[in-house]
Amino acid sequence: MKEKHYLIIYDISDEKRLRKVAKLLEQYAIRVQKSVFEGTMSESIKNRVRREIEGIINCDEDYVVIFSICEKDWQKREKYGVQEYLDDEIESRDYYLFDL
Repeated sequence: MKEKHYLIIYDISDEKRLRKVAKLLEQYAIRVQKSVFEGTMSESIKNRVRREIEGIINCDEDYVVIFSICEKDWQKREKYGVQEYLDDEIESRDYYLFDL
């Protein structure tokens, strides 16, 4: 199954739920800011992550968005800053400019 690129952002009001969501996302994606993760995964894994998040958050108080980004637009990212990580030899930085 083909993998896709995802940008996952969230605003979770409760510290306990926030930690659970962050810990979950750390298993599947790379943290690029406090409430922002990016990752490459299959549709089935993305759906599993979504279901697990839905089981953690309070939909009346919390907010999670999963953006699917095509390969062409994924390659247009511009990154600035000092933080780096290895993700298929792609560097991550503190600042992102997305040209969607």
